[in-house]
Amino acid sequence: PLSDADLRTYLGPGGRLLRPHDLRLHVYHGGVEPGLRKVVWRYLLNVFPAGLSGQERLAHLRRKAGEYAALKALLAARAAPAELALVGAAVRKDVVRTDRGHPYFGGPEEGHPHLAALQALLTTFALGHPRLSYCQGMSDVAAPLLAVLDDEAQAFLCFC
Repeated sequence: PLSDADLRTYLGPGGRLLRPHDLRLHVYHGGVEPGLRKVVWRYLLNVFPAGLSGQERLAHLRRKAGEYAALKALLAARAAPAELALVGAAVRKDVVRTDRGHPYFGGPEEGHPHLAALQALLTTFALGHPRLSYCQGMSDVAAPLLAVLDDEAQAFLCFC
């Protein structure tokens, strides 16, 4: 699996990713050490535009987090109550079935912050993509992203 030392061989001055194709091949053939997934998945899922330095990546994430918060609020405010209830109910069916044996999603359902974040992420996606909306199983893709990244906005970016 890709180690921290391996990852550094793909980075140049300022932490710029120099060989994205080679990084993808390395991960394809060997995977990623669990502790690096938070970093590497954002490269693999094209969260960052090409050529950003470490500082530029952090600024990009902050900007995208703000955009996500604004989009989430706008879509929730603009959606008709019936649409919001319909989408929310479809998402909720899967969210409550998320692997509750996983420590990130374990514990009581009521007021669980990670389940609420997963619900918000998927509802925002569905409202923002009305032709696709929500399909059963999307939570199975979004939940690991949220659990590893531990950030709703970044998980949304990766999910998209």
